[in-house]
Amino acid sequence: LKGLGTWSYNGTLHLVRPARRWKVSWTPATLHPQLASGRKFARVMHWPDRAPILGRDGTVLQGQGDAVSVGVEPDRIKDPGAVIAAFQQYAGIDATTVNRVLHTPGARPSWFLQVIQMHQDQFAALPPAFIQTPGIVVQHTKARTPLRDGFASHVLGTTGPITAERLAQLGPPYVTGTVVGLSGLEGALERQLAGSPSADIQIVDAAGSVIATLDHFDGSPPQPVTTTLDPAVQTAADNTFAGSTQTAALVALDAATGEIRAVVSRPFNGFDRALAGTYPPGSTMKIVTTEALLVKGDDLTTPISCPTDAVVDGKHFHNIEGEGGTQLDLQQAFVQSCNTAFVQLAATLKASELTRAAENLGFNGPEPLPLTSKGSSFPPPRDLADQAGAAIGQAEVLATPLHMASVAAAVASGAWHQPTLTAGASATATVTPLDPGVAGKLRTLMGLVVSDPSGTGVLAKLPGTPVSGKTGTAEFGNANPPRTHAWFVGFRGNLAFALLVEGGGVGGKVAAPLAAKFLSQLPG
Repeated sequence: LKGLGTWSYNGTLHLVRPARRWKVSWTPATLHPQLASGRKFARVMHWPDRAPILGRDGTVLQGQGDAVSVGVEPDRIKDPGAVIAAFQQYAGIDATTVNRVLHTPGARPSWFLQVIQMHQDQFAALPPAFIQTPGIVVQHTKARTPLRDGFASHVLGTTGPITAERLAQLGPPYVTGTVVGLSGLEGALERQLAGSPSADIQIVDAAGSVIATLDHFDGSPPQPVTTTLDPAVQTAADNTFAGSTQTAALVALDAATGEIRAVVSRPFNGFDRALAGTYPPGSTMKIVTTEALLVKGDDLTTPISCPTDAVVDGKHFHNIEGEGGTQLDLQQAFVQSCNTAFVQLAATLKASELTRAAENLGFNGPEPLPLTSKGSSFPPPRDLADQAGAAIGQAEVLATPLHMASVAAAVASGAWHQPTLTAGASATATVTPLDPGVAGKLRTLMGLVVSDPSGTGVLAKLPGTPVSGKTGTAEFGNANPPRTHAWFVGFRGNLAFALLVEGGGVGGKVAAPLAAKFLSQLPG
Protein backbone atom coordinates (compact mmCIF):
# COMPACT_ATOMS: atom_id res chain seq x y z
CA LEU A 1 0.00 0.00 0.00
CA LYS A 2 1.80 3.11 -1.22
CA GLY A 3 2.88 5.38 1.57
CA LEU A 4 1.76 2.99 4.31
CA GLY A 5 3.53 -0.36 4.05
CA THR A 6 2.94 -3.97 3.10
CA TRP A 7 -0.33 -5.68 3.87
CA SER A 8 -0.47 -9.46 3.71
CA TYR A 9 -3.10 -12.03 4.59
CA ASN A 10 -4.03 -15.62 3.88
CA GLY A 11 -6.72 -16.41 1.37
CA THR A 12 -8.10 -19.34 -0.56
CA LEU A 13 -8.60 -19.79 -4.29
CA HIS A 14 -11.40 -22.20 -5.14
CA LEU A 15 -10.62 -23.95 -8.39
CA VAL A 16 -12.92 -25.89 -10.67
CA ARG A 17 -12.07 -27.99 -13.69
CA PRO A 18 -14.77 -27.87 -16.31
CA ALA A 19 -13.76 -29.23 -19.69
CA ARG A 20 -10.32 -30.36 -18.39
CA ARG A 21 -9.08 -26.79 -17.70
CA TRP A 22 -8.61 -25.41 -14.20
CA LYS A 23 -10.35 -22.13 -13.52
CA VAL A 24 -10.92 -19.92 -10.47
CA SER A 25 -14.43 -20.08 -9.12
CA TRP A 26 -14.75 -16.33 -8.69
CA THR A 27 -16.63 -14.74 -5.76
CA PRO A 28 -15.85 -11.63 -3.68
CA ALA A 29 -14.27 -13.98 -1.11
CA THR A 30 -11.61 -14.79 -3.71
CA LEU A 31 -10.02 -11.43 -2.89
CA HIS A 32 -10.49 -11.77 0.86
CA PRO A 33 -12.33 -14.34 2.98
CA GLN A 34 -14.56 -11.69 4.55
CA LEU A 35 -15.61 -10.03 1.33
CA ALA A 36 -19.12 -10.73 0.11
CA SER A 37 -21.61 -9.19 -2.23
CA GLY A 38 -22.17 -5.52 -1.31
CA ARG A 39 -18.97 -5.32 0.69
CA LYS A 40 -15.73 -3.58 -0.26
CA PHE A 41 -12.29 -2.63 1.04
CA ALA A 42 -11.79 0.77 2.69
CA ARG A 43 -8.62 2.51 3.74
CA VAL A 44 -9.10 4.99 6.59
CA MET A 45 -6.21 7.29 7.45
CA HIS A 46 -5.82 9.28 10.65
CA TRP A 47 -3.37 12.17 10.49
CA PRO A 48 -1.88 13.31 13.81
CA ASP A 49 -2.26 16.91 14.90
CA ARG A 50 0.26 19.02 13.05
CA ALA A 51 3.33 20.04 15.11
CA PRO A 52 3.93 23.72 15.86
CA ILE A 53 6.55 26.09 14.51
CA LEU A 54 8.51 27.56 17.41
CA GLY A 55 10.59 30.65 18.04
CA ARG A 56 14.13 30.45 19.35
CA ASP A 57 12.79 30.71 22.92
CA GLY A 58 10.17 27.98 22.47
CA THR A 59 7.26 30.35 21.88
CA VAL A 60 4.66 28.83 19.55
CA LEU A 61 4.79 31.05 16.48
CA GLN A 62 2.21 29.02 14.57
CA GLY A 63 0.11 26.09 15.70
CA GLN A 64 -3.41 24.79 16.22
CA GLY A 65 -5.55 27.50 17.77
CA ASP A 66 -8.92 29.19 17.91
CA ALA A 67 -10.00 30.72 14.64
CA VAL A 68 -13.16 32.25 13.27
CA SER A 69 -14.58 31.59 9.82
CA VAL A 70 -16.76 34.45 8.60
CA GLY A 71 -18.94 33.85 5.58
CA VAL A 72 -22.46 33.90 4.25
CA GLU A 73 -25.54 31.70 4.04
CA PRO A 74 -27.34 32.76 0.85
CA ASP A 75 -30.86 32.03 2.09
CA ARG A 76 -30.36 34.46 5.02
CA ILE A 77 -29.23 37.38 2.84
CA LYS A 78 -31.75 40.22 2.52
CA ASP A 79 -29.54 42.72 0.69
CA PRO A 80 -26.44 41.43 -1.17
CA GLY A 81 -25.16 44.99 -1.48
CA ALA A 82 -25.21 45.41 2.30
CA VAL A 83 -23.27 42.16 2.74
CA ILE A 84 -20.63 43.26 0.24
CA ALA A 85 -20.37 46.70 1.87
CA ALA A 86 -20.01 45.18 5.35
CA PHE A 87 -17.12 42.94 4.29
CA GLN A 88 -15.45 45.90 2.59
CA GLN A 89 -15.90 48.29 5.50
CA TYR A 90 -15.16 46.04 8.44
CA ALA A 91 -12.96 43.23 7.12
CA GLY A 92 -11.20 44.91 4.22
CA ILE A 93 -12.44 42.32 1.70
CA ASP A 94 -12.95 43.70 -1.80
CA ALA A 95 -16.29 43.42 -3.58
CA THR A 96 -14.93 41.09 -6.27
CA THR A 97 -13.92 38.51 -3.68
CA VAL A 98 -17.27 38.63 -1.86
CA ASN A 99 -19.19 38.44 -5.14
CA ARG A 100 -17.20 35.38 -6.18
CA VAL A 101 -18.19 33.63 -2.95
CA LEU A 102 -21.83 34.67 -3.29
CA HIS A 103 -21.92 33.10 -6.74
CA THR A 104 -20.09 29.87 -5.90
CA PRO A 105 -21.07 27.36 -8.61
CA GLY A 106 -23.37 24.62 -7.33
CA ALA A 107 -23.79 26.13 -3.87
CA ARG A 108 -27.11 25.51 -2.16
CA PRO A 109 -28.97 28.35 -0.41
CA SER A 110 -28.49 26.75 3.01
CA TRP A 111 -24.74 26.22 2.69
CA PHE A 112 -22.18 28.16 4.68
CA LEU A 113 -19.75 29.81 2.25
CA GLN A 114 -16.55 31.08 3.87
CA VAL A 115 -15.28 34.51 2.86
CA ILE A 116 -12.42 34.87 5.35
CA GLN A 117 -10.86 33.00 8.24
CA MET A 118 -9.27 35.12 10.92
CA HIS A 119 -7.50 34.93 14.24
CA GLN A 120 -9.75 35.04 17.32
CA ASP A 121 -8.16 38.32 18.46
CA GLN A 122 -8.78 39.91 15.07
CA PHE A 123 -12.42 38.85 15.14
CA ALA A 124 -12.90 40.20 18.67
CA ALA A 125 -11.90 43.66 17.46
CA LEU A 126 -14.66 43.80 14.84
CA PRO A 127 -17.76 45.90 15.65
CA PRO A 128 -21.07 44.07 16.31
CA ALA A 129 -22.63 45.79 13.29
CA PHE A 130 -20.54 43.58 11.01
CA ILE A 131 -21.88 40.21 12.11
CA GLN A 132 -25.38 41.62 12.59
CA THR A 133 -25.68 42.16 8.84
CA PRO A 134 -28.35 39.67 7.64
CA GLY A 135 -26.72 36.80 5.80
CA ILE A 136 -23.29 37.08 7.41
CA VAL A 137 -22.59 33.98 9.49
CA VAL A 138 -19.79 33.16 11.93
CA GLN A 139 -18.36 29.73 12.73
CA HIS A 140 -15.83 29.17 15.50
CA THR A 141 -13.30 26.50 14.69
CA LYS A 142 -9.80 25.19 15.26
CA ALA A 143 -7.27 26.12 12.61
CA ARG A 144 -3.61 26.76 11.99
CA THR A 145 -3.06 30.19 13.49
CA PRO A 146 -0.02 32.42 13.99
CA LEU A 147 1.08 34.06 17.22
CA ARG A 148 -0.56 37.24 15.94
CA ASP A 149 -2.34 38.02 12.71
CA GLY A 150 0.28 38.64 10.03
CA PHE A 151 3.18 37.56 12.25
CA ALA A 152 6.15 36.53 10.06
CA SER A 153 3.60 35.46 7.50
CA HIS A 154 5.93 34.85 4.56
CA VAL A 155 8.29 32.73 6.65
CA LEU A 156 5.72 30.69 8.57
CA GLY A 157 3.51 30.14 5.53
CA THR A 158 0.03 28.73 5.12
CA THR A 159 -1.81 25.41 5.13
CA GLY A 160 -4.83 24.28 3.16
CA PRO A 161 -6.33 21.48 1.08
CA ILE A 162 -3.69 19.85 -1.09
CA THR A 163 -3.37 21.17 -4.63
CA ALA A 164 -2.76 18.99 -7.68
CA GLU A 165 0.81 20.29 -7.83
CA ARG A 166 1.51 19.47 -4.18
CA LEU A 167 -0.12 16.06 -4.55
CA ALA A 168 2.27 15.28 -7.40
CA GLN A 169 5.22 16.44 -5.28
CA LEU A 170 4.31 14.57 -2.09
CA GLY A 171 2.71 11.40 -3.43
CA PRO A 172 1.16 8.71 -1.18
CA PRO A 173 -0.09 8.62 1.52
CA TYR A 174 -1.33 12.10 0.61
CA VAL A 175 -4.70 12.11 -1.15
CA THR A 176 -7.14 14.69 -2.44
CA GLY A 177 -8.50 16.66 0.51
CA THR A 178 -5.47 16.23 2.79
CA VAL A 179 -4.54 19.49 4.52
CA VAL A 180 -0.89 20.30 3.87
CA GLY A 181 1.61 23.13 4.05
CA LEU A 182 1.28 25.30 0.97
CA SER A 183 3.95 27.95 1.50
CA GLY A 184 6.73 29.10 3.82
CA LEU A 185 8.06 26.69 6.43
CA GLU A 186 4.67 24.97 6.51
CA GLY A 187 5.27 23.90 2.93
CA ALA A 188 9.04 23.42 2.96
CA LEU A 189 9.05 21.24 6.09
CA GLU A 190 5.71 19.53 5.50
CA ARG A 191 6.83 15.99 6.33
CA GLN A 192 8.46 17.04 9.61
CA LEU A 193 5.47 19.10 10.75
CA ALA A 194 2.82 16.63 9.56
CA GLY A 195 4.39 13.30 10.45
CA SER A 196 2.64 10.42 8.72
CA PRO A 197 -0.84 8.99 9.20
CA SER A 198 -1.90 5.80 10.90
CA ALA A 199 -4.28 3.76 8.78
CA ASP A 200 -6.85 1.00 9.09
CA ILE A 201 -7.72 -1.42 6.31
CA GLN A 202 -11.40 -2.25 6.67
CA ILE A 203 -14.23 -4.08 5.02
CA VAL A 204 -17.40 -2.00 4.86
CA ASP A 205 -20.91 -2.69 3.65
CA ALA A 206 -22.91 -0.72 1.12
CA ALA A 207 -23.94 1.78 3.80
CA GLY A 208 -20.34 2.36 4.83
CA SER A 209 -20.64 0.51 8.12
CA VAL A 210 -17.48 -1.27 9.21
CA ILE A 211 -17.76 -5.05 9.01
CA ALA A 212 -14.18 -5.78 10.02
CA THR A 213 -10.82 -4.07 10.54
CA LEU A 214 -8.27 -6.22 8.75
CA ASP A 215 -5.01 -4.47 9.55
CA HIS A 216 -3.58 -1.37 11.18
CA PHE A 217 -0.54 0.69 10.19
CA ASP A 218 1.14 2.95 12.72
CA GLY A 219 2.05 6.43 11.58
CA SER A 220 4.99 8.52 12.70
CA PRO A 221 4.58 11.48 15.06
CA PRO A 222 5.12 15.01 13.76
CA GLN A 223 8.07 17.00 15.05
CA PRO A 224 8.04 20.73 15.80
CA VAL A 225 10.29 23.05 13.84
CA THR A 226 12.35 25.39 16.00
CA THR A 227 13.34 28.54 14.15
CA THR A 228 15.87 31.23 14.98
CA LEU A 229 13.14 33.90 14.95
CA ASP A 230 12.90 36.09 18.04
CA PRO A 231 9.26 36.99 18.79
CA ALA A 232 10.16 40.43 20.16
CA VAL A 233 12.38 41.34 17.22
CA GLN A 234 9.83 40.00 14.73
CA THR A 235 7.06 42.00 16.39
CA ALA A 236 9.14 45.19 16.15
CA ALA A 237 9.85 44.45 12.49
CA ASP A 238 6.17 43.80 11.73
CA ASN A 239 5.15 46.99 13.54
CA THR A 240 7.62 49.04 11.50
CA PHE A 241 5.24 48.80 8.54
CA ALA A 242 1.93 48.77 10.44
CA GLY A 243 -0.65 50.75 8.50
CA SER A 244 1.79 51.35 5.65
CA THR A 245 1.12 50.65 1.97
CA GLN A 246 4.83 50.64 1.11
CA THR A 247 6.31 47.76 -0.83
CA ALA A 248 9.15 46.87 1.48
CA ALA A 249 11.29 44.27 3.21
CA LEU A 250 13.24 44.02 6.45
CA VAL A 251 15.58 41.30 7.71
CA ALA A 252 17.33 41.23 11.09
CA LEU A 253 20.19 38.87 12.02
CA ASP A 254 22.27 37.96 15.03
CA ALA A 255 25.57 39.41 13.85
CA ALA A 256 27.67 36.87 15.75
CA THR A 257 25.97 33.78 14.32
CA GLY A 258 24.04 34.74 11.19
CA GLU A 259 20.82 33.43 12.75
CA ILE A 260 17.77 35.19 11.34
CA ARG A 261 15.81 37.01 14.04
CA ALA A 262 13.07 38.64 11.94
CA VAL A 263 11.78 38.71 8.37
CA VAL A 264 9.16 41.08 6.97
CA SER A 265 7.91 41.41 3.42
CA ARG A 266 5.16 43.74 2.28
CA PRO A 267 2.59 43.55 0.83
CA PHE A 268 1.29 40.46 2.60
CA ASN A 269 -0.08 39.01 -0.62
CA GLY A 270 3.14 39.52 -2.58
CA PHE A 271 6.17 37.27 -2.94
CA ASP A 272 8.81 37.14 -0.22
CA ARG A 273 10.89 40.18 -1.11
CA ALA A 274 13.07 39.81 1.98
CA LEU A 275 14.47 36.39 1.05
CA ALA A 276 13.75 36.01 -2.65
CA GLY A 277 13.72 39.55 -4.03
CA THR A 278 16.92 40.62 -5.77
CA TYR A 279 17.67 44.32 -6.20
CA PRO A 280 20.64 46.52 -7.10
CA PRO A 281 22.12 47.30 -3.67
CA GLY A 282 23.12 50.85 -4.58
CA SER A 283 25.49 52.57 -2.19
CA THR A 284 25.18 49.86 0.46
CA MET A 285 27.65 48.07 -1.86
CA LYS A 286 30.26 50.67 -0.86
CA ILE A 287 30.81 48.53 2.24
CA VAL A 288 32.17 45.81 -0.05
CA THR A 289 34.15 48.24 -2.22
CA THR A 290 35.70 49.88 0.84
CA GLU A 291 36.72 46.47 2.19
CA ALA A 292 38.58 45.87 -1.10
CA LEU A 293 40.24 49.29 -0.94
CA LEU A 294 41.38 48.83 2.65
CA VAL A 295 42.75 45.34 1.95
CA LYS A 296 44.63 46.82 -1.03
CA GLY A 297 46.31 49.28 1.31
CA ASP A 298 44.24 52.45 1.14
CA ASP A 299 43.44 54.21 4.41
CA LEU A 300 40.59 56.32 5.70
CA THR A 301 42.67 59.41 4.90
CA THR A 302 43.27 58.45 1.25
CA PRO A 303 42.40 61.66 -0.67
CA ILE A 304 39.80 61.66 -3.43
CA SER A 305 37.73 64.31 -5.19
CA CYS A 306 33.94 64.32 -5.26
CA PRO A 307 32.98 66.05 -8.51
CA THR A 308 29.35 66.47 -9.51
CA ASP A 309 29.92 64.09 -12.42
CA ALA A 310 32.64 61.63 -13.36
CA VAL A 311 33.44 59.70 -16.53
CA VAL A 312 35.00 56.24 -16.34
CA ASP A 313 35.92 54.47 -19.57
CA GLY A 314 33.36 56.58 -21.43
CA LYS A 315 30.48 56.04 -18.97
CA HIS A 316 29.04 58.97 -17.05
CA PHE A 317 28.34 58.72 -13.31
CA HIS A 318 26.67 61.26 -11.03
CA ASN A 319 25.75 61.78 -7.41
CA ILE A 320 22.14 61.02 -6.55
CA GLU A 321 21.15 64.52 -5.47
CA GLY A 322 23.62 66.42 -7.63
CA GLU A 323 26.02 67.16 -4.79
CA GLY A 324 29.77 67.41 -5.37
CA GLY A 325 32.59 69.78 -6.18
CA THR A 326 34.61 69.06 -3.04
CA GLN A 327 37.86 67.38 -2.06
CA LEU A 328 37.35 64.52 0.39
CA ASP A 329 39.14 61.56 1.87
CA LEU A 330 37.94 57.94 1.82
CA GLN A 331 36.24 58.39 5.18
CA GLN A 332 34.12 61.36 4.13
CA ALA A 333 33.45 59.86 0.70
CA PHE A 334 31.88 56.88 2.51
CA VAL A 335 30.07 58.98 5.12
CA GLN A 336 28.62 61.32 2.49
CA SER A 337 28.16 58.45 0.00
CA CYS A 338 29.85 60.21 -2.91
CA ASN A 339 29.33 58.09 -6.03
CA THR A 340 31.83 59.98 -8.17
CA ALA A 341 34.56 59.49 -5.57
CA PHE A 342 33.91 55.76 -5.41
CA VAL A 343 33.91 55.19 -9.17
CA GLN A 344 37.33 56.84 -9.25
CA LEU A 345 38.55 54.71 -6.35
CA ALA A 346 37.18 51.59 -8.01
CA ALA A 347 39.44 52.24 -10.99
CA THR A 348 42.45 51.68 -8.70
CA LEU A 349 41.28 48.12 -7.96
CA LYS A 350 41.80 45.03 -10.04
CA ALA A 351 38.57 43.31 -11.03
CA SER A 352 39.75 40.28 -9.09
CA GLU A 353 40.21 42.37 -5.93
CA LEU A 354 36.65 43.68 -6.03
CA THR A 355 35.28 40.23 -6.86
CA ARG A 356 37.25 38.71 -3.96
CA ALA A 357 35.78 41.26 -1.55
CA ALA A 358 32.26 40.54 -2.80
CA GLU A 359 32.67 36.78 -2.52
CA ASN A 360 34.27 37.03 0.94
CA LEU A 361 31.08 38.81 1.96
CA GLY A 362 28.87 36.06 0.57
CA PHE A 363 28.12 37.13 -3.00
CA ASN A 364 27.93 34.35 -5.63
CA GLY A 365 27.38 31.75 -2.90
CA PRO A 366 24.45 29.44 -2.17
CA GLU A 367 21.51 30.35 0.09
CA PRO A 368 20.81 27.00 1.81
CA LEU A 369 17.65 28.02 3.65
CA PRO A 370 14.70 25.61 3.77
CA LEU A 371 12.61 28.33 2.11
CA THR A 372 12.76 29.54 -1.46
CA SER A 373 15.50 32.15 -1.44
CA LYS A 374 17.85 33.60 -3.99
CA GLY A 375 21.58 34.11 -3.77
CA SER A 376 23.11 37.50 -4.45
CA SER A 377 25.19 37.88 -7.57
CA PHE A 378 28.34 39.84 -8.36
CA PRO A 379 29.32 39.09 -11.98
CA PRO A 380 33.05 39.73 -12.56
CA PRO A 381 33.31 43.22 -14.14
CA ARG A 382 33.87 43.17 -17.91
CA ASP A 383 35.64 46.54 -18.10
CA LEU A 384 36.42 49.63 -16.04
CA ALA A 385 32.98 51.16 -16.64
CA ASP A 386 31.27 47.97 -15.50
CA GLN A 387 33.57 47.83 -12.47
CA ALA A 388 32.76 51.43 -11.57
CA GLY A 389 29.03 50.68 -11.68
CA ALA A 390 29.48 47.50 -9.63
CA ALA A 391 31.46 49.41 -7.00
CA ILE A 392 28.42 51.58 -6.25
CA GLY A 393 25.94 48.70 -6.38
CA GLN A 394 24.70 49.19 -9.92
CA ALA A 395 25.79 47.50 -13.18
CA GLU A 396 24.64 43.86 -12.88
CA VAL A 397 25.04 43.47 -9.11
CA LEU A 398 21.94 42.08 -7.40
CA ALA A 399 21.32 41.37 -3.72
CA THR A 400 18.50 40.28 -1.46
CA PRO A 401 17.67 42.19 1.71
CA LEU A 402 18.70 39.03 3.58
CA HIS A 403 22.12 39.14 1.98
CA MET A 404 22.73 42.82 2.65
CA ALA A 405 21.81 42.21 6.30
CA SER A 406 24.53 39.55 6.35
CA VAL A 407 27.04 42.09 4.94
CA ALA A 408 26.21 44.51 7.77
CA ALA A 409 26.48 41.63 10.24
CA ALA A 410 29.95 40.79 8.93
CA VAL A 411 31.17 44.30 9.73
CA ALA A 412 29.63 44.17 13.20
CA SER A 413 31.10 40.77 14.12
CA GLY A 414 34.27 40.70 12.03
CA ALA A 415 33.23 37.64 10.01
CA TRP A 416 30.65 36.88 7.34
CA HIS A 417 28.21 34.21 8.52
CA GLN A 418 25.92 32.33 6.17
CA PRO A 419 22.37 33.19 7.34
CA THR A 420 20.35 30.40 8.95
CA LEU A 421 16.68 30.07 9.90
CA THR A 422 16.33 26.80 11.82
CA ALA A 423 17.84 25.85 15.17
CA GLY A 424 21.26 24.26 14.99
CA ALA A 425 21.90 25.12 11.34
CA SER A 426 24.48 27.80 12.21
CA ALA A 427 26.81 25.10 13.59
CA THR A 428 27.61 23.94 10.04
CA ALA A 429 27.13 27.22 8.15
CA THR A 430 29.97 28.90 6.26
CA VAL A 431 31.97 31.52 8.18
CA THR A 432 34.50 33.80 6.44
CA PRO A 433 36.61 36.00 8.77
CA LEU A 434 37.47 39.57 7.77
CA ASP A 435 40.83 41.16 8.44
CA PRO A 436 40.41 42.53 12.01
CA GLY A 437 41.94 45.90 11.15
CA VAL A 438 39.77 46.28 8.08
CA ALA A 439 36.62 45.28 10.00
CA GLY A 440 37.44 47.86 12.67
CA LYS A 441 37.76 50.65 10.10
CA LEU A 442 34.49 49.63 8.46
CA ARG A 443 32.77 49.80 11.85
CA THR A 444 34.15 53.31 12.30
CA LEU A 445 32.85 54.36 8.89
CA MET A 446 29.38 52.91 9.40
CA GLY A 447 29.16 54.58 12.79
CA LEU A 448 30.00 57.96 11.26
CA VAL A 449 27.34 57.56 8.56
CA VAL A 450 24.77 57.96 11.35
CA SER A 451 26.61 60.08 13.93
CA ASP A 452 28.40 62.62 11.69
CA PRO A 453 26.19 65.63 10.87
CA SER A 454 27.19 65.28 7.21
CA GLY A 455 26.39 61.56 7.14
CA THR A 456 23.62 60.28 4.89
CA GLY A 457 22.18 58.15 7.69
CA VAL A 458 21.60 60.79 10.37
CA LEU A 459 17.85 60.07 10.38
CA ALA A 460 18.60 56.62 11.82
CA LYS A 461 20.25 58.11 14.91
CA LEU A 462 18.80 57.14 18.30
CA PRO A 463 19.73 57.88 21.91
CA GLY A 464 21.63 55.20 23.80
CA THR A 465 23.51 52.45 22.01
CA PRO A 466 24.91 53.90 18.76
CA VAL A 467 23.41 52.93 15.42
CA SER A 468 25.83 52.17 12.58
CA GLY A 469 24.80 51.85 8.98
CA LYS A 470 25.02 52.64 5.31
CA THR A 471 22.39 54.22 3.10
CA GLY A 472 21.69 53.19 -0.46
CA THR A 473 19.73 54.75 -3.30
CA ALA A 474 19.69 52.22 -6.12
CA GLU A 475 18.60 53.20 -9.61
CA PHE A 476 16.45 50.82 -11.66
CA GLY A 477 14.33 50.80 -14.80
CA ASN A 478 14.37 53.08 -17.83
CA ALA A 479 12.57 56.17 -16.55
CA ASN A 480 14.22 59.59 -16.85
CA PRO A 481 15.21 60.42 -14.19
CA PRO A 482 15.55 56.82 -12.99
CA ARG A 483 13.37 55.50 -10.19
CA THR A 484 15.24 54.37 -7.09
CA HIS A 485 15.00 51.79 -4.32
CA ALA A 486 15.66 53.11 -0.81
CA TRP A 487 18.07 51.06 1.34
CA PHE A 488 19.47 51.24 4.84
CA VAL A 489 21.65 48.46 6.22
CA GLY A 490 23.34 48.51 9.59
CA PHE A 491 23.67 47.21 13.10
CA ARG A 492 23.08 48.21 16.69
CA GLY A 493 24.86 46.12 19.26
CA ASN A 494 24.74 42.52 18.05
CA LEU A 495 21.65 42.95 15.87
CA ALA A 496 22.31 43.57 12.17
CA PHE A 497 19.59 44.40 9.67
CA ALA A 498 18.72 45.50 6.16
CA LEU A 499 15.68 47.54 5.21
CA LEU A 500 14.49 48.13 1.64
CA VAL A 501 11.61 50.22 0.33
CA GLU A 502 10.99 49.17 -3.25
CA GLY A 503 10.83 52.23 -5.50
CA GLY A 504 10.89 54.28 -2.31
CA GLY A 505 13.31 57.05 -3.28
CA VAL A 506 16.39 58.16 -1.36
CA GLY A 507 17.74 55.74 1.23
CA GLY A 508 18.77 58.33 3.80
CA LYS A 509 15.39 60.05 3.68
CA VAL A 510 13.07 57.03 3.46
CA ALA A 511 14.77 53.87 4.73
CA ALA A 512 16.91 55.38 7.51
CA PRO A 513 13.92 56.76 9.49
CA LEU A 514 12.18 53.38 9.18
CA ALA A 515 15.30 51.70 10.55
CA ALA A 516 15.14 54.03 13.54
CA LYS A 517 11.46 53.17 13.99
CA PHE A 518 12.31 49.46 13.95
CA LEU A 519 15.19 49.75 16.42
CA SER A 520 13.27 52.03 18.79
CA GLN A 521 10.58 49.35 19.27
CA LEU A 522 13.00 46.64 20.37
CA PRO A 523 12.93 45.73 24.06
CA GLY A 524 15.74 46.84 26.32
